[in-house]
Amino acid sequence: MNGLLLAVPVLLPIAGGAAMLIVHFKAGKERDGRSLACVAEGLVLANSLVIFWLLRHRMGANLVLFRLFGNLTVRFKLDPMGGMFAGLIAFLWPLATLYALEYMRNEERKRMFFAYYAMTYGVTAGIALAGNLVTMYLCYEMLTLVTFPLVLFPMTKEAKRASRRYLYYSIGGAAFAFIGLVFVLSFSTTGNTEFVPGGVLGQAAAEQKNLLLFVYVLAFFGFGVKAALFPLHGWLPRATVAPTPVTALLHAVAVVKSGAFAILRFTYFSYGMGFLRGSWAQWVVMAAALATIVFGSTMAVREIHWKRRLAYSTISNLSYILFGAATMSPLGLAAALSHLVVHAFMKICSFFCAGAVMHQTGKTQVYELDGLGHRLPVTFGCLAVASFSLMGIPLFGGFISKWNLVRAAFACGGQEVLAIGGLACAGVAVILYSALMTGIYMLTVLVRAYFPRLECGEACRLGEAPSPEGKPGGYRDPGWMMLVPLLVFAAVIFFLGVHSAPLMRLLAEIGGEAGWWQ
Repeated sequence: MNGLLLAVPVLLPIAGGAAMLIVHFKAGKERDGRSLACVAEGLVLANSLVIFWLLRHRMGANLVLFRLFGNLTVRFKLDPMGGMFAGLIAFLWPLATLYALEYMRNEERKRMFFAYYAMTYGVTAGIALAGNLVTMYLCYEMLTLVTFPLVLFPMTKEAKRASRRYLYYSIGGAAFAFIGLVFVLSFSTTGNTEFVPGGVLGQAAAEQKNLLLFVYVLAFFGFGVKAALFPLHGWLPRATVAPTPVTALLHAVAVVKSGAFAILRFTYFSYGMGFLRGSWAQWVVMAAALATIVFGSTMAVREIHWKRRLAYSTISNLSYILFGAATMSPLGLAAALSHLVVHAFMKICSFFCAGAVMHQTGKTQVYELDGLGHRLPVTFGCLAVASFSLMGIPLFGGFISKWNLVRAAFACGGQEVLAIGGLACAGVAVILYSALMTGIYMLTVLVRAYFPRLECGEACRLGEAPSPEGKPGGYRDPGWMMLVPLLVFAAVIFFLGVHSAPLMRLLAEIGGEAGWWQ
């Protein structure tokens, strides 16, 4: 019975979301909206409470939900790494849902939106709690199916094109990941795909090392589709046509973080860093991560659409995580996980700030933001915190995660394989370049918001230009349901910057667990 509780965080939101699609609220439009809001927030909050209870009382629990055939099982397991990711989504999802309740208040088809929003929570929890590669892969495929309607939600031509592109990229990437699954199963010492610290590849794998390294690179890029690895990133900027509550979770938690998390699991718990370290495959994936960092941060500077600029920022920052993974060391794993956690708060805060401005003003371009910092002080104050953290300024969480990545890079630079050590040290220069570009593309927004151009005039300087409805001075911060998540995220970013020790101790234990054989 205790083991069955592991399935609750996965099945409850999926069943609840499916019920929301079936059940119709018929008590009038206004009351219908209130009932839907209570159901959506209550379902998500209840699921988060279950996850927190499991983290407190059932660490190490194991559950075989059902057997596919032979040794292939759908298994859930709560280990420290999965628990970290599950705790992250359990903290973020109720706040994101609260934000969405106000953001989507005047939208049609809210019932469909919140149904798939809840189901995405359950599938993402399945990836976090997956006990083997088969379960993670199945949930990874399901994630594409439940997020596709959310990208399609606006039902515009642009949204239809973006959703099709997202589907094509995701299905293609999953095909490459499936090849990795087959080969891990074929060469596993345990006869299954369980996640084991140090990996599951046996002696037979050493005889086919080059083939398995090639398969690893294929799977890395396959899972890397959702992590927006260059050149497989094209779906992510276009997916910004979705409502901001969707894009924020796509870019901060559900999709892109699931891709990065899957790569970490596959690298350290299926293949094992001992098998990969010093190989040509390590060089290839590290070079791909560094190229993506440079590409994403450069394109973000060029982009003038605010949400697409943040999308390119996500592309760059996700490859920070992949670069940490590519160092193939316990410190690299801990550094990658630290940036996975910190970036989730930085990016969801940034996207929610952008969404709040768009919701209140209708402005989507960077050059349209002149003077709005004076009219939406809380929103832009939270954006400033997220921006400073993304730049890596001390006292904010981003500095801690980037510091850890630099330490991992220098440690990797001492490897006996000169090409990999040199590339890892070059990664420090890439991180510094990306930090400079981040300063440019994030500070541009803040400078425009607080110190607009002189030719903009006094009305624009004070953010009092006519609103889209023609009402002067109509711009102001959104309601409390959108502001509370922003303030919480900003507070967490600052807290992680000044008191990161508990988090880093946890991540160091996870990294040590992955490298226990050293």
